[in-house]
Amino acid sequence: VGGFGANANISFLDFDREYIAKNFDVVVVHVFYHCFCARQSIDQKYNPKLIPNQDDLERVNGILKNINLGHLSVNKDNFEQIIPLIEQKVNKMKQAGLVDESQKIELSCDFIPPNGDYQNYGIMAAIDHINALKDLVKRFPKFADLPKIYGGGSYGGYLSLLIAKIAPWYVDGVIDNSGVCLPFLACILGREMNQGEFYFEGSGYRLYCFVYKYWNRNMNSSYYFGDENYLIRAVLNSNHLQIQSNLNKNTIFVSYHSIQDMGAPVQNKIELYKCYQELGYDATLHLIKDENDIDGRFVKSLEHGLRMTDRALFRKELPLMLEKLQGRKSFMQENSISYPCGNKVFVFKDLEDKFELEMIN
Repeated sequence: VGGFGANANISFLDFDREYIAKNFDVVVVHVFYHCFCARQSIDQKYNPKLIPNQDDLERVNGILKNINLGHLSVNKDNFEQIIPLIEQKVNKMKQAGLVDESQKIELSCDFIPPNGDYQNYGIMAAIDHINALKDLVKRFPKFADLPKIYGGGSYGGYLSLLIAKIAPWYVDGVIDNSGVCLPFLACILGREMNQGEFYFEGSGYRLYCFVYKYWNRNMNSSYYFGDENYLIRAVLNSNHLQIQSNLNKNTIFVSYHSIQDMGAPVQNKIELYKCYQELGYDATLHLIKDENDIDGRFVKSLEHGLRMTDRALFRKELPLMLEKLQGRKSFMQENSISYPCGNKVFVFKDLEDKFELEMIN
């Protein structure tokens, strides 16, 4: 399951799939899920566009006047061409000693994924994986009884855990590296929080990017992100975990997480695995504690994601999980699961050859 940035170079995904399929007795699938292209790509087909909103443009025009480039005017079409001109001017000002060497001009813009996608965060992407599974089994019926394993790093790890929540009867194993247990609000309400999800930078500027989304905190809006929308995306929810375990207690979970992870608080993962174990799951959490746990090949750092590749993650954990799943039949049986969230109930269900979400008020 690809995380943020998996679209950067599609060839890497192809190499990883080929490597895993050749080395293990498995079928390997990457799903290009809803808003898969949430970061920059070398392939234009998968590359989002930088598009400023009106506030962004007004800010840039103000900056142009302040640095004596007032004869220029920025718009949506020339935004990317104006940035290098700003950087050149700032660097000249630094060389002349007019501004501090470390100073950077802060800019912002929307990051618009291709194909009309937008950041829904979690739910639509997770549903896409189940629909891809059902389509695969429809084309290749013999795949139906094979165990289903989902895994990835960071957002890919979170999605793997979320898939186990919304469709536990289609999940035999989860292999996670550093996935969050609670939704990362900057990815949902970035503009409203004035917190870019990531940034590009040069020597004279830093450009904060907000992946395009509809969610907001305006209670009168049909896109209001309420408590119920947060709760359904939370993997760490004791009531929901109980409901999940009632449908399938046989899922095997394994995670890696750094104690020093600043992007996904480790305490949440510790609590999640405590819940899994109390509910009777086979659940193993590998905590990466200090420099002694860095081997330079598998674990390369203590920061979020451990600088661990998906290939390395599967190379280590897939054989162990396959051994545990040996001989297990994983039947494709239609089912549904309902999660109460405040005054709404989220129902994830099979409907003929589709998997969908119904919200009941």
